[in-house]
Amino acid sequence: MSAPDSPKQSFSNGRRWLNWLNTLLAVAAFLALVVMANYLAGGHFKRLQMDRDSAFKLSEQTLRVLDSLTNDVDVTLFFEPHGANEEIYRLASGLLAEYQQACPRHVRVRTLDYDREVGAAKEFLAKHSLSGLKEKDFVLFESGGHIKLVYGKDLADYDFSELIAGRSQYVRRSAFLGELYFTEDIHDVSNPRLLKAYFLYGHGENDPEDNKEKTGYSKLAAILKDELDCDWEKVALHGTNAIPADCQLLIVAASAREGKMTDDELAKIAAYLKQGGRMLAVLTVRSGLESVLAKWGVGVGDSRVVDVDKNFNLGEGTFLTAKLMPHSIMDPLVSEKMPLLMVFPRPVYELENQSKMPGAPEITVLAATSSQGMNEARQAGVFPLLVAVEQGGIQGVNSPGGRGTRLVVAGDSDFLDDQAIDSVGNHFFAQLALNWLLQRPQIMLSGLGPRPIKEYKLYMTHAQTQAIRWLFLAGLPGGVLFLGGLVWLRRRS
Repeated sequence: MSAPDSPKQSFSNGRRWLNWLNTLLAVAAFLALVVMANYLAGGHFKRLQMDRDSAFKLSEQTLRVLDSLTNDVDVTLFFEPHGANEEIYRLASGLLAEYQQACPRHVRVRTLDYDREVGAAKEFLAKHSLSGLKEKDFVLFESGGHIKLVYGKDLADYDFSELIAGRSQYVRRSAFLGELYFTEDIHDVSNPRLLKAYFLYGHGENDPEDNKEKTGYSKLAAILKDELDCDWEKVALHGTNAIPADCQLLIVAASAREGKMTDDELAKIAAYLKQGGRMLAVLTVRSGLESVLAKWGVGVGDSRVVDVDKNFNLGEGTFLTAKLMPHSIMDPLVSEKMPLLMVFPRPVYELENQSKMPGAPEITVLAATSSQGMNEARQAGVFPLLVAVEQGGIQGVNSPGGRGTRLVVAGDSDFLDDQAIDSVGNHFFAQLALNWLLQRPQIMLSGLGPRPIKEYKLYMTHAQTQAIRWLFLAGLPGGVLFLGGLVWLRRRS
């Protein structure tokens, strides 16, 4: 009887090793394809913004600024990430990550947590001579020895409506201003430019050096220096004093009856404006400047006004502007429906006899009351409150740098003083108006505005709250146990 045949071997040793080699080569080829795909994607990618209202989406204006960069810009978020300004830090860091992603060659962003990195934080503050700062949370931009700084508290606008109405003690953040500041600061440090403004004094004007009295203009001066990188000084025009040759903006804030300007002073201001000068005139009281403004087609009334509409009146002569008009200064405020707080102002308007000939000053009303505006003479109607005046290059006039004349005129100096400037849109208006007057590159005036911070409230009845509670406490765990039991029974069978 013959022995049974031995089982046949399915594969020879050589065939087995060949299969292993084939598998290894396939895996290596797959990994090579993954590496190559990632390499190509790193240089040829397309990022899609799914949320059109996202706070992290960069505007076309910002992208153009980033594309034009030739200098490196270092950005430091000097924050405690989980501190009191956690929400602002989250928004700022997310947006700055988009800046770095859009321009990785020239924009470098880092976070310095001063609570955990104490030594590095002290060294950083000492390096930039910032050891005396009281505000800790800020973003600093640096390029070629030039720095700009924006505080965390300034990166948001606040909604005071509930507080003013007495319905709540809570003031919520309504808008994020990150792109507005960041794009401007990146441009400024990479393209430094010397700017100089002068505050007129000698007639009881609001004082830019006074940070103790509520009527001071120290916060407006800080906007010039810290946010617009514009130096400022005070100037008096009595005697032989003249408006300095380096004056790019004259600020006149008439708030007290300590004497009107002399004819000689008014003549100096008139000559300055005729040569392409820029002026911010906020006139709570008559100063004599009205005669100069009249030559530019602007009239300032004597009778102060209030808005008696309950939707805008805040009491004691203060009210919110009911109407904001289209203009490069006002467009961001219009888009976000951000009114200004006015303090018993005088109306400012275009004179009826204003020439309409080519080359005449162009006058635009910026804000007005509602139809329920009322002056001290008890006359009702719509009263204009702010105007902008612009006249381009004038033939035969020696306009420095080819600039035309620009003015912003208000019949109220109090709405920009230290007490009122941080109310609703006043601070933002001041920055926009100063930018327009200084004729800085139109970065923040073209499409850069606040990004709304959306807040959602969920209201539920007691029964709905109980249903949600049982869903999480019993429904979800019970569902998992039920499915697990079904699987166990299926395996048993």
